Amino acid sequence: MSKERARRRAEERARKSAPKSKHAVDDSSAKVRVQKKHPARTALEERRRKRLLLVVGLWLVANVVIWILNDSWNIRALGLILTTITAPLVVWLVWDPQRRVGL
Repeated sequence: MSKERARRRAEERARKSAPKSKHAVDDSSAKVRVQKKHPARTALEERRRKRLLLVVGLWLVANVVIWILNDSWNIRALGLILTTITAPLVVWLVWDPQRRVGL
Protein backbone atom coordinates (compact mmCIF):
# COMPACT_ATOMS: atom_id res chain seq x y z
CA MET A 1 0.00 0.00 0.00
CA SER A 2 2.71 2.50 0.93
CA LYS A 3 4.75 1.65 -2.19
CA GLU A 4 1.75 2.35 -4.39
CA ARG A 5 1.12 5.62 -2.62
CA ALA A 6 4.78 6.63 -2.96
CA ARG A 7 4.68 5.74 -6.67
CA ARG A 8 1.53 7.85 -7.17
CA ARG A 9 3.09 10.80 -5.35
CA ALA A 10 6.24 10.52 -7.48
CA GLU A 11 4.14 10.48 -10.65
CA GLU A 12 2.17 13.48 -9.41
CA ARG A 13 5.36 15.43 -8.67
CA ALA A 14 6.74 14.53 -12.10
CA ARG A 15 3.56 15.77 -13.78
CA LYS A 16 3.63 19.03 -11.82
CA SER A 17 7.30 19.70 -12.57
CA ALA A 18 7.01 18.82 -16.27
CA PRO A 19 6.94 21.84 -18.61
CA LYS A 20 3.46 22.83 -19.69
CA SER A 21 2.69 23.08 -23.38
CA LYS A 22 -0.37 24.03 -25.44
CA HIS A 23 -0.74 20.51 -26.72
CA ALA A 24 -0.57 17.91 -23.98
CA VAL A 25 1.34 14.86 -25.18
CA ASP A 26 1.44 11.58 -23.31
CA ASP A 27 5.09 10.76 -22.51
CA SER A 28 4.61 7.05 -22.97
CA SER A 29 3.17 7.38 -26.50
CA ALA A 30 5.61 9.84 -28.04
CA LYS A 31 9.15 10.30 -26.79
CA VAL A 32 11.16 13.01 -28.47
CA ARG A 33 14.90 13.09 -28.15
CA VAL A 34 16.48 16.49 -28.07
CA GLN A 35 20.06 16.65 -29.30
CA LYS A 36 22.38 18.93 -27.43
CA LYS A 37 23.94 21.57 -29.60
CA HIS A 38 27.58 22.27 -28.96
CA PRO A 39 28.18 25.98 -28.63
CA ALA A 40 30.55 27.57 -31.10
CA ARG A 41 34.03 28.31 -29.85
CA THR A 42 34.52 31.76 -28.50
CA ALA A 43 37.23 33.98 -29.92
CA LEU A 44 39.35 33.48 -26.80
CA GLU A 45 39.10 29.69 -27.03
CA GLU A 46 39.99 29.84 -30.72
CA ARG A 47 43.09 31.97 -30.01
CA ARG A 48 44.20 29.61 -27.25
CA ARG A 49 43.72 26.62 -29.56
CA LYS A 50 45.74 28.27 -32.35
CA ARG A 51 48.48 29.23 -29.91
CA LEU A 52 48.68 25.70 -28.53
CA LEU A 53 48.86 24.23 -32.02
CA LEU A 54 51.61 26.69 -32.91
CA VAL A 55 53.63 25.81 -29.79
CA VAL A 56 53.29 22.07 -30.43
CA GLY A 57 54.16 22.47 -34.12
CA LEU A 58 57.17 24.66 -33.39
CA TRP A 59 58.40 22.26 -30.71
CA LEU A 60 57.98 19.25 -32.99
CA VAL A 61 59.75 20.86 -35.95
CA ALA A 62 62.65 22.03 -33.80
CA ASN A 63 63.10 18.59 -32.25
CA VAL A 64 62.99 16.84 -35.62
CA VAL A 65 65.65 19.20 -36.97
CA ILE A 66 67.85 18.66 -33.91
CA TRP A 67 67.37 14.88 -34.16
CA ILE A 68 68.31 14.80 -37.86
CA LEU A 69 71.33 17.12 -37.67
CA ASN A 70 72.99 15.64 -34.56
CA ASP A 71 74.27 12.17 -33.77
CA SER A 72 75.14 12.74 -30.14
CA TRP A 73 72.54 11.74 -27.56
CA ASN A 74 73.75 14.47 -25.24
CA ILE A 75 73.03 17.16 -27.81
CA ARG A 76 69.65 15.60 -28.61
CA ALA A 77 68.70 15.59 -24.92
CA LEU A 78 69.90 19.17 -24.49
CA GLY A 79 67.93 20.18 -27.58
CA LEU A 80 64.79 18.54 -26.21
CA ILE A 81 65.15 20.42 -22.94
CA LEU A 82 65.87 23.75 -24.61
CA THR A 83 63.02 23.47 -27.12
CA THR A 84 60.61 22.52 -24.34
CA ILE A 85 61.52 25.75 -22.59
CA THR A 86 61.92 28.08 -25.56
CA ALA A 87 59.09 27.10 -27.93
CA PRO A 88 56.30 28.41 -25.64
CA LEU A 89 58.44 31.41 -24.75
CA VAL A 90 58.97 32.38 -28.41
CA VAL A 91 55.27 32.02 -29.20
CA TRP A 92 54.35 34.05 -26.12
CA LEU A 93 56.76 36.84 -27.06
CA VAL A 94 55.88 36.98 -30.76
CA TRP A 95 52.16 36.19 -30.69
CA ASP A 96 49.89 39.23 -30.59
CA PRO A 97 46.42 38.31 -31.94
CA GLN A 98 44.78 41.60 -30.92
CA ARG A 99 47.60 43.68 -32.45
CA ARG A 100 48.08 45.55 -29.17
CA VAL A 101 51.76 46.14 -29.82
CA GLY A 102 52.80 47.80 -33.06
CA LEU A 103 56.15 46.16 -33.76
